[in-house]
Amino acid sequence: MLNYKEAKDLLFQHVSKTATETIQLCHAEGRITAEDIRSPVAHPLFDQSAVDGYAFKLNNDHNYDNDWLSVSGEVKAGDMSDGQIEDGSAVRIFTGARIPDELDTVIMQEDVTVNGDSISLNKEVKLGQHVRKAAEQIKEGELAIKKGSHINPATIGFLASLGIKEITVAKTPAVHIIVTGNEFASDAAGLASGKIFESNGEMLAAALKKMSINASFEECADDLKLLQEKIAEANDQSDVLIISGGVSVGDYDFTVPALEANGYETVFHKVKQKPGKPLLFSKKEDKAAFGLPGNPRAVMICFYQYVLPYLNAMAGKSSYQLTEAVFASANNYKKKDDDRTHFLAGKINGNEVELLEIQGSHMMMSLAAADCLAVNPEDTLEIKKGDLVNVVLLP
Repeated sequence: MLNYKEAKDLLFQHVSKTATETIQLCHAEGRITAEDIRSPVAHPLFDQSAVDGYAFKLNNDHNYDNDWLSVSGEVKAGDMSDGQIEDGSAVRIFTGARIPDELDTVIMQEDVTVNGDSISLNKEVKLGQHVRKAAEQIKEGELAIKKGSHINPATIGFLASLGIKEITVAKTPAVHIIVTGNEFASDAAGLASGKIFESNGEMLAAALKKMSINASFEECADDLKLLQEKIAEANDQSDVLIISGGVSVGDYDFTVPALEANGYETVFHKVKQKPGKPLLFSKKEDKAAFGLPGNPRAVMICFYQYVLPYLNAMAGKSSYQLTEAVFASANNYKKKDDDRTHFLAGKINGNEVELLEIQGSHMMMSLAAADCLAVNPEDTLEIKKGDLVNVVLLP
């Protein structure tokens, strides 16, 4: 049986990259850039004022404390200055306004004394202060955003400031979820007959939506023929299938044979980890299928550790794995004679990570409170308070 590192290595050897498309920048939040983006302009486009104040040409031989500068006009954001600025003159200027070519320094309005159309300086000034220099952020033709970058609102704002309206991104993979089982109640009345509420479909769809993937999900009874049919129907419209439940070796576990009947080949099945040991990964040409356990906590941990990174890698994201860090354990944890890697719900507090109570594979309460997964390696039986622990930060 593979350990989880071996399983992940094998997973990423079978990534099928998505195609690309060009979209409007305003619709690009959450997407992944498919090419390097270079700036078509310098930014700032020109020297501009960083404050409301007065612009003038600094002459280090001039004693501004004793003399007055005449104010010969004003420049607002979006304006051009009118005519030549005389030596010894200043202009009233506002934040973001273009600084006239003859001037090189700005003083804040709070640091001057105004007398009619003249000002005197009440504070020492330095050459170029409060001036945003042209191209100080980026020069024309320089790399603005790397290929494989995740686009967030700040990315959109930055690119918009460069005049970029369209960008090329990785296409969003089509994902379909099938939740298997006979145990789901449609309403509270059904609980009396030993059924439970379905949660895996809702949970996975929400996790995918956070990745800007709008996934559909459906339920399927524990029936081999019916599951084969649902996989066949979903196969044409989906790049990735996620099947929850039916992935172990029980009498009603039909995920493996149903996928094989549809032409999928098993890449790996079962991983030395807890929770999520029955995890399945299958491929059919460029299409992928994940068989996740039925227990909701195991479903979500397998999603974070395998499905999410795989989808990121499909899109060409440069950092496709979740961020890892190291913290000191705030408490103790001991395995029960188990050589599997354990993924533990954790909560970071300063330099420590608290290993939360109730770590069962069917328990969601502590995972809902977690902001990380602590990794207890297969060869480590016990974590003691103060021990350094590797954690995976949850998105």
